[in-house]
Amino acid sequence: MKKTLSILLCAALLCTLCACAGTQGETAADAPPQENIQLPTEPGFALTAEYGRLYWAPLDGSGTQLLADRYTSCSEHREGRLLAAYNDGAVERIDLAAGTREELIPPGGELISRIWGFDGGFLGQTFSLREGPKMHCYADESESWELLMPERWMQQVCVLGDVVFWKDYVDKEAYLSALELGSGQELWRRRCDGSLELYRCGDTLLGFLRGDGILCRVAPETGELQQLALPLEKSDREFLYAWGDAFLVRTGYAEGSRLYLLRDGSRTELNLDDPENTALEDVSGAKVLLRERVLQQSEAFEDSRYLRERRFLLDMGSGEVSDFPVQGRYGALFAGGDFPVMDSSTARKPVTEEIYRFFCEHSGAGGSVPLCSTTHKAWLNIADGVADVALLAAPTAEEQEYLRSRGVEVEMKLYGGDGLVFIGNRECGVEDLSLEQLRAIYRGEITNWAQLGGADHAIRVLYRDDQSGSQRLFERLLWADGEAPDLEALGFERLDDMSTIVSQCLDDPYAIGYSIMTYLSDVYRSEDLLAFSLEGYAATPGNVAAQSYPLSTQGYVVMRADEPEDSPARRLFDWFGSPLCDYLLTFYGITPLHGESVSPD
Repeated sequence: MKKTLSILLCAALLCTLCACAGTQGETAADAPPQENIQLPTEPGFALTAEYGRLYWAPLDGSGTQLLADRYTSCSEHREGRLLAAYNDGAVERIDLAAGTREELIPPGGELISRIWGFDGGFLGQTFSLREGPKMHCYADESESWELLMPERWMQQVCVLGDVVFWKDYVDKEAYLSALELGSGQELWRRRCDGSLELYRCGDTLLGFLRGDGILCRVAPETGELQQLALPLEKSDREFLYAWGDAFLVRTGYAEGSRLYLLRDGSRTELNLDDPENTALEDVSGAKVLLRERVLQQSEAFEDSRYLRERRFLLDMGSGEVSDFPVQGRYGALFAGGDFPVMDSSTARKPVTEEIYRFFCEHSGAGGSVPLCSTTHKAWLNIADGVADVALLAAPTAEEQEYLRSRGVEVEMKLYGGDGLVFIGNRECGVEDLSLEQLRAIYRGEITNWAQLGGADHAIRVLYRDDQSGSQRLFERLLWADGEAPDLEALGFERLDDMSTIVSQCLDDPYAIGYSIMTYLSDVYRSEDLLAFSLEGYAATPGNVAAQSYPLSTQGYVVMRADEPEDSPARRLFDWFGSPLCDYLLTFYGITPLHGESVSPD
């Protein structure tokens, strides 16, 4: 089954639980320092872009400023203060007015999916498939992280001052409750309509009765509801925001979802291209930042989709909607559509395509589509000027000679670690192999799985063509102390395509072949496909990073050495090693590696 980062990230963005279930991304060790990022002083909006980077945008949309160069799982912005929970488990408080940032929980904590601040700390909701959602309370004074209301599933949570309000159910009956966070005392609890949804707007607590078209003020002291006189309709299914006497609501699905602004007794539909996929991202007084997210088909790659984002500014006072262009730190690198020609090995095709989607398709800037023409051909393309940047294994003697014959010098630096993986089918009855057993198989000395403790059946041995990246790794890593055998003379089967060697191992219970670790995790996922552990170590990114997996390998990003300082190729070359690049690599199972430029010799 093929998968892409875009599709998975789209699902995470469209579903809150998906966002909190995943743990891929920056690890605690990878978390970049934040103290060197200058904080803004002007009012504006907090937003996430470029795979969870946290940004600040002034109200006039004049530019964005990076606040956190790491994946932000959730955040809350109120009156110049930001709470941000990151994918590495850390939680940070940013006070824009004071110009300070404070780490409340260090990396390695639980992943938080929703966060709410209060006067003495914050509430954080976590989620697990086994236990479901759980609410925790962090107290500034004691720096404690305690489970709150463990027997209740707190829904529709709102916080005013140091009191938390929520809805939950007992025996199918809905209840509205209030709890003082400082003392832990429950102030009141009363039955309520099951359709009631809570919203905080400034210092006001509102309750929306979905399906009845009724909006109420909720008395914080008692929980009593006071209906507001508004031109709401029963088709209104979601209340979004209130400012003064202006209200923003969304209609239901029956007539097609639309956004309406209610003010001065009138009801005005907002002029948006795709209101169904438009949501409220942040607010600042009468200014509302709306975000449209649409899943689109890639024009460059078959069966590939990506998430396209647009933002709009709504003035609640005038009802005017205007474009709010957002340009992130990384997206600005190739905003002019001058993305260089990338090339790579077959194994690197998924991550190469995702880099193209990010720089060229997410932004709409466009650019050259990657070639992904295999390792050997990519080296030739670098030498011939067909490709500008490539992700490759170190060059062979033949490829070095070709570079010299063209008078081309290259710059190359480490970008990631991977592994050569031997694959088969679980029906063979063997799961772990030693390196010597592998050599004996490929020398034709072990010919039956029964010789390894498995099924009594002949081993079908598969290999790749000599120009493929996996074949050169096979020869360099497994036969480092001597020459590889003549596999053709031994009667083994050569397959020229990496996908074919994987499909043959899926179809034939007794076949064995090899591939690249990340290619398998990115492109194929099947319970029948077996990645043999070697010398007791599984083929995982963690074992590659620890250098315990025996057949670990290193990858290089390559460009011609004469590239000008600000050329598109050099800008992309320098981007490798950034936190965002490391995030993408990690998602694809590649262990990020950083190194200075080296010679190919």
